[in-house]
Amino acid sequence: MVADKDKTKYSRYLASGEEIIAIFKIGDKYFWMQTITSIPLILLLIGIPRLLKILHLRHAKTYILTNRRVLVKDGIFSTELTSAPYDKITHITVKEDFLPKIAYGIGDITIHTAGPTPVEIDLVKVFQPVKIKNLIEELMVKEKAM
Repeated sequence: MVADKDKTKYSRYLASGEEIIAIFKIGDKYFWMQTITSIPLILLLIGIPRLLKILHLRHAKTYILTNRRVLVKDGIFSTELTSAPYDKITHITVKEDFLPKIAYGIGDITIHTAGPTPVEIDLVKVFQPVKIKNLIEELMVKEKAM
């Protein structure tokens, strides 16, 4: 399910004994349709910021599910890494707006955590968000069983 190249690329973010279950980014269809529709706008200089935003989303945001936690890597030149152990996740919210859901099959997932300073982790414009939410919940159950 996870390519060896990706396992090697993201292994430095993992703790000892931790293994990657899934890696994903924004939906491919969304990325390509937004990129293609931005090309005519580039000629008008309106699309350059839009294209840069889409390219940033595609290359800077990486979501990693391990056997212990959810990791979000954000950034290209400087990196911010956010993680949430499965045992600290209280609930997960999926938001699928009508047009992006129908056109691209994408939505947003918000992971809510417990603790003295609760954190919300947003996984934006991911393909098949309900399927990913279900995978996270399965991993949460496995973590609690250990």
